[in-house]
Amino acid sequence: MANQPTNTLQLGHEYVASDEDVIIQEMVNEMQVQMERMYADKKMLRQIHTKMHGCVKAKFIIEPNLSDDLKVGVFKAAKNYHCWVRFSNSQTNPQPDKKKDIRGIAIKLMNVSGEKILNDKKNEQTHDFLLMSSETFFSKNIKEFRQTLKSSTAKNKAQLLFYFLNPKHWGVFKRLLGSLVKCDNPLNIPYWSTQPYRFGKPDKAVKYFLKPSADNTIINESLTDPYYLRFNLGQTLHNHAAKFDFFVQFQTDASLMPIEDPTVPWDSEFIKLATLEIPAQEFDSNAQMAFGENLSFNSWHALPEHRPLGSFNRARKRVYEAMSKFRHEVNGIPDVEPKDHSDFLTGTHIPELRTITHSVPTKHVNCIKSQVLVNCSKKIAFEFISSNEELPNWLKKVGMIHSALNAEVIEGPYNKVGAKRRVFFDGGHSVLEELMSYNPYANYSYKISEFTNVLKKFSTHAYGELWFDTVDDKTRITWDYTFTHKNMFYGWVLKILLPIVFKKFMQSSLENAKNYIENGD
Repeated sequence: MANQPTNTLQLGHEYVASDEDVIIQEMVNEMQVQMERMYADKKMLRQIHTKMHGCVKAKFIIEPNLSDDLKVGVFKAAKNYHCWVRFSNSQTNPQPDKKKDIRGIAIKLMNVSGEKILNDKKNEQTHDFLLMSSETFFSKNIKEFRQTLKSSTAKNKAQLLFYFLNPKHWGVFKRLLGSLVKCDNPLNIPYWSTQPYRFGKPDKAVKYFLKPSADNTIINESLTDPYYLRFNLGQTLHNHAAKFDFFVQFQTDASLMPIEDPTVPWDSEFIKLATLEIPAQEFDSNAQMAFGENLSFNSWHALPEHRPLGSFNRARKRVYEAMSKFRHEVNGIPDVEPKDHSDFLTGTHIPELRTITHSVPTKHVNCIKSQVLVNCSKKIAFEFISSNEELPNWLKKVGMIHSALNAEVIEGPYNKVGAKRRVFFDGGHSVLEELMSYNPYANYSYKISEFTNVLKKFSTHAYGELWFDTVDDKTRITWDYTFTHKNMFYGWVLKILLPIVFKKFMQSSLENAKNYIENGD
């Protein structure tokens, strides 16, 4: 049951502090000084949500049977909007993805008719939604936030430490730590608007919420690579679509659900208005990554029916406009809104239905990894590495590890989960490989048993995983090996032996593959 109003504050009403304009201008000035210092003589990135994981094509599908009171603005009619979706980390100084951070998602709908709020973009046919991985914000108002910003943008990094050593700021520090989250994949976490928005009438305010579908298939290549969120996003979307449900929460009590204090969560009902559907696609070309970096998002680039509310949104209007203009001018790149077109979804595809199993053990095992960057497409790299016929061209003798002679398919073809092949090496050795997953041209994995070489003394099973990612318009091949061990003693032996012997074999093999693919020998 909806909460009943408990005070005289008005629903949907803003309460503007007298010194707000001065504070916002100070924030703009400090951010610009920081950006000039950080990006002197090089391309300027965003001040916040700097590290992008990907900018992908999607559809924003309005629910077909909304009640009349929900048919407002972009939700007025049951239609599908094409849109761009940008995933990011919040930190101004980009850090490895394994560190806790505020994660962001920005959605830019296209073909949205009607005049928008921003004067210089009022006739554009786009509309932005901005959400982040924290339900609430860590500062109560922009006056409190301005002190944190002043310390964090200062040239002397010690100022931020001194700021949080002050007991008066421990509440902000505690809330800040609570807003930072770990993330294995941008498609696998919920996002909130955190800030409120008008919903049609002046006394109607909502917050937005984006929840990932429980039916999404998530594929994670790594949780250690500094850019693993980009690679896990790419691995997932290569042959799988992803969906999010888009909800609103209405303000039902002006005191318990304040407009001006985003540290307070709202507890009203979640009402679904749309589905964000991200089709399977490849997004990590240099051209598309650059497009995403140059794209601008602003919560005020919206229809008046969805006007942003609250002091942080009022600050966003001026800060985002000023910083976007500053960034684009410094970089010499025009700030252009994308246009919709009938073939917008070209390059996306209906996923192939594949049986995905992924049960590589993680406890009581020894793991090693090798990588190589090859100047070719993922398709060429994948087909070469997975080919039975090509094995002798890249699995060559290194130390005590012998060369591959040929492979005999026992159960096949060797592109289906459960397929088996026996790989023969010189010296009379062989292993049995069974496909555990097969996701062309992104990844596959296999289980190894029936060793006949020296490894049979230490291990009964091993697991190989091969990952293919686009980096700088080339293909990065990552080869992961996981070995079980018969007992603790043999585990220590493998811990010493594998990095010295087997990793050298793996790296040499990948270099052989690179040389053969690029040069034909």
